[in-house]
Amino acid sequence: MGKLCGLLLLFRLLWHCDAYTQAESITGVMATMSELSILYSAVRIANLNFILEGVGPFTVFAPTNDAFRLLGPGITATLTKLENTAYLTQVLQYHVCYGDTPSQQLLQGQDLSTFQGDTLSVTSITPFVVNDIPISRQDLSAANGLIHTIREVMMPPNFQLPAPTMSLVELVKSESYLSSLAQAIEQTGLESALSESPLTVLMPTNEAFTNLGNGILESLLLPPNLDKLRQVVLHHVLDGNQDTTKLAAGNTMMTKAGGQILITQTSPLKVDSLSMAISTDVPATNGVLHVVDTVILPSGFVYPDKNLLQLVEGSPSLSIFAAAIRAAGLESTLSGRFSGDSRYTMFAPTNDAFEALGIGVASSLLMPANEVKLRQVLRYHLLSGAFQSFEFTANVPVQTLEQSLVKIGSVRPLVVDNARALSTDVPATNGIIHMLSGVLLPVGFRFPDKNVMQLADSTDSLSTFNSLVQLAGLTETLANTGPYTIFAPTNAAFALLGEDTLQELRQSDKRELLQILKYHVINGKIDSTRLRYGRDIATLEGSFITVKPWTELGWQGIAYESLQPPVTMNMDVEVSTENALATNGIAHFVNKVLVPPGVELGTPAAANSPATLASSCETRQALLGLVLLLWYCQA
Repeated sequence: MGKLCGLLLLFRLLWHCDAYTQAESITGVMATMSELSILYSAVRIANLNFILEGVGPFTVFAPTNDAFRLLGPGITATLTKLENTAYLTQVLQYHVCYGDTPSQQLLQGQDLSTFQGDTLSVTSITPFVVNDIPISRQDLSAANGLIHTIREVMMPPNFQLPAPTMSLVELVKSESYLSSLAQAIEQTGLESALSESPLTVLMPTNEAFTNLGNGILESLLLPPNLDKLRQVVLHHVLDGNQDTTKLAAGNTMMTKAGGQILITQTSPLKVDSLSMAISTDVPATNGVLHVVDTVILPSGFVYPDKNLLQLVEGSPSLSIFAAAIRAAGLESTLSGRFSGDSRYTMFAPTNDAFEALGIGVASSLLMPANEVKLRQVLRYHLLSGAFQSFEFTANVPVQTLEQSLVKIGSVRPLVVDNARALSTDVPATNGIIHMLSGVLLPVGFRFPDKNVMQLADSTDSLSTFNSLVQLAGLTETLANTGPYTIFAPTNAAFALLGEDTLQELRQSDKRELLQILKYHVINGKIDSTRLRYGRDIATLEGSFITVKPWTELGWQGIAYESLQPPVTMNMDVEVSTENALATNGIAHFVNKVLVPPGVELGTPAAANSPATLASSCETRQALLGLVLLLWYCQA
């Protein structure tokens, strides 16, 4: 009889469906409310809209979008799959009651019959509470009934969710509010560890990570801190399927990080008296998860545990900045070894920021000859004291260790001298790091500030080249406006000629020396990028240098882009240091002396060098092997 009445009611509802437009009905009202968009879609998937557009009257307890999210990762997506329509229909019908009695006319303890067949209980009238769930907005009127919005989805008694189809890691990745945890799992390489079965994972939300403090998550995601981040993530992982029916208040659980957590209470679930569960007992194919509102830190967890220098040196994207710190002799300052309690704010430019300065600028600054200039740049990136981004004031300059002012263009986002911060508030034991998209240059900064000869004179590895240029009377020429491109042989390159040949050059009538040196000089400024494409280049001596194209050196395109093959000239002379900038040109250090056509130089050092002797030995061994092979074949 009950089923027959239900069918008659359904027939009546469908018969009179055209009496109301959707805009007037309950579904019409839902469609206009953005906070009910998930419910509206679910109603249509379950075909419940045909009923809710009928005569009624009905009362709908409408879960908001946030309510559906509170079910936990993946549950709404699972329920709204077409193959799970029967499950979805049960849940939705449990939220629809017969009649449209206003909330103030209901009685405390009154039962309300639902389409699903079970009843809802009015827990309280003032405030309006049903099934112990507070009503957020009540008595919203529609042409065929009432809507009350609620912040939780109500599950029918003894309702079982459909079997899960996603793993724990997949569930984390499926929800935007767990993106911080998903990033942490990916960065630490824990996907495979969290694919074991069965596991229980307590999953902190993005807000939970944010509440750790400014810059903490960004800092933990940096390569130097991944061990600490791995420890934090694994401290949220338990062995076994630990749903709330198996947990008891007062229980101590061992985590996969080797630490312990305390179950403070189970209804609602609370851990270590701090972390409250937002969603519990969310099933996965390899376990269960509980979404929590606080990151649970291991007992005795110390963070930060690295100084400024350690953080920079451990970050691949800051490798040029790390090299600059070493070249400028600032390691002791930034490691805190000799600065006591001194704390600093560091604006750290990325490798891309240095490369954006232009070809050769970063590598030239790193040369010993430019240490003073480099130190000036680095000190312009340091402040005395540790300042988080919110402590700055927009358009108010701050004084750097260089004793000059750097402008704070904006605080949120942090912009310093037009360089945007990529990561902010990264804590260290002796200060704070803000990673920048650009290199900060002091006002009036000039670089380069040495001509090619001053550069050579300031470079220890070019002392032989420098002395020979002076001896040949070429110094004044190479100090002129230019611009010039100089291929400067290093001391090791000249040593390959042998001491006798060098002495001969020094004691000759200088014409041959001048001829050789001019063969290393080109009119115009040519950087290594242009040289790699290969060309014949006229020198001051009058003859040509032949640069071999990188494509003929056996390099492939990807290798060229990432590794940069050495510039190779006259078959076997390679550039060992490229793009040393000068005010009147550019210098490339080469590993051998370039010899112009028609000039012959002895190379006793090369002939008797260990490498040459080894080569001769290898040649003899190869010949002996060939003789033996021929003998064997004839035999």
